[in-house]
Amino acid sequence: MMTILSKNKYILLLLTGLLPVLWGCSYRFSGTGSLPSGITLIYISVVENKTTVAGIERYITDDLITEFILRRKDVLSRQEEAEGILSGSIEYIRDMPIAHSSQSNTTQRRVVLGITLKLVDQKGKTIWAVNGINANQSYNVNTDKTLTDQNKNTAIKLLSKRLAEKIYNRLTDDF
Repeated sequence: MMTILSKNKYILLLLTGLLPVLWGCSYRFSGTGSLPSGITLIYISVVENKTTVAGIERYITDDLITEFILRRKDVLSRQEEAEGILSGSIEYIRDMPIAHSSQSNTTQRRVVLGITLKLVDQKGKTIWAVNGINANQSYNVNTDKTLTDQNKNTAIKLLSKRLAEKIYNRLTDDF
């Protein structure tokens, strides 16, 4: 039977052995690394919208800029001064039913948005690129179409924020 003192020694010994392993693996929180190729000053251009849904490029672009400003504070408003330029396009937006109350009555839908991005240096050389990064969000369907449209718009805004965070984390992962 272990006494409290021996349990504490066991825990201390375990932690003493575990901490160097974690430090040795360079464990850190996602998105805390640096931008590729030592870039510190970045310009984020307006994301191109290749879908038929008007205005979503504004959400994505604004959320990307906000994410970078909140985490890095080195987003520039002038492309000429930047070391790296982040640009991309919204490739698709899909809206699909996911729940039904009857065979002909949808109660919940999911919107999925996919984007392609690249980071280039001032000479136009691609430093980082990603195809098909996506996010999704469900929303409730209402008998009032206006409410359903508002729910869908709210879902798109939420997934835009989530997508901006995912992009930032991917771009700064330093793997």
